[in-house]
Amino acid sequence: MNNGRTPAKADMRKIRLFGFALLVFGLCGSNASALDLMGPPTAEIEKGMFRAGIDYTFSDMDLELIEGKGTTFRNGELLGSGSAASQTISGFEVNTLYAIIGYGVFENCEAFVRMGAANATFGDSLWDEGEDFDSDIDFAIGAGIKANFYKGFDWKIGGVIQINRAELDGKLNSSSWVIPQPQLVDISTTEIQIAIGATYMHSRRLSIYGGPFAHFISGDFDFQFNRVTDEFFDVGKFSWQINEGPTYGGYLGAQYELTQNISGNIEYQNSSNADVFGLSLLMKY
Repeated sequence: MNNGRTPAKADMRKIRLFGFALLVFGLCGSNASALDLMGPPTAEIEKGMFRAGIDYTFSDMDLELIEGKGTTFRNGELLGSGSAASQTISGFEVNTLYAIIGYGVFENCEAFVRMGAANATFGDSLWDEGEDFDSDIDFAIGAGIKANFYKGFDWKIGGVIQINRAELDGKLNSSSWVIPQPQLVDISTTEIQIAIGATYMHSRRLSIYGGPFAHFISGDFDFQFNRVTDEFFDVGKFSWQINEGPTYGGYLGAQYELTQNISGNIEYQNSSNADVFGLSLLMKY
């Protein structure tokens, strides 16, 4: 299909701007956990236009906890203090719901911010006693930039960089613990995703997009626990670092125009340590 657009040369100004944004995000993102929907890796609105709507993302990944430190007391006496063994949190699942607003800053370039809430769960990863973690519904915030490098006919090629921040805390519980043992988990995360890809207009309403991406995961994992038995009462605190990446993957999505100004997205992302599914509903004005 030819939609009337003519081929265009690569926009070097947008490429330089995107490279500058990449540098800024790389320098500012010293703490980089759950992945978010990215949408088309190309600018979706013209200069001076807005888009607004909602994003939902579900991600399932494994988190490597490293450089651990901890202190433990038994019956009020110091039992041990020092380095803690590395851990792997398997099946770290996060549901995130955002309100998002974007603005066409320049021709072929838009910036966006999102605010919303996140909830995280994982199970049987610290004690191997059938324990489950379910966080509170906590505040999450993110931002990003998209730019077109080339467009013509039914194709656009561009890139997206996005970053988010969330504080997730909650309690770890297990039905196998006969005596109630409050155990608190606090996870502070930031996440960075960088993608280069293409958007293809399959028809007047349907666009298909995708490409490779890289993501960076780091942050802090803090764990406070009580362990109660007939003989002992152990209390302690452990802290680990999360520091992974770049991890590479790919993503594929589709965008359908429900009306002239309203569109919906569905998207899937996959990398070596994560699977992500996302939906969005957006309005342009």
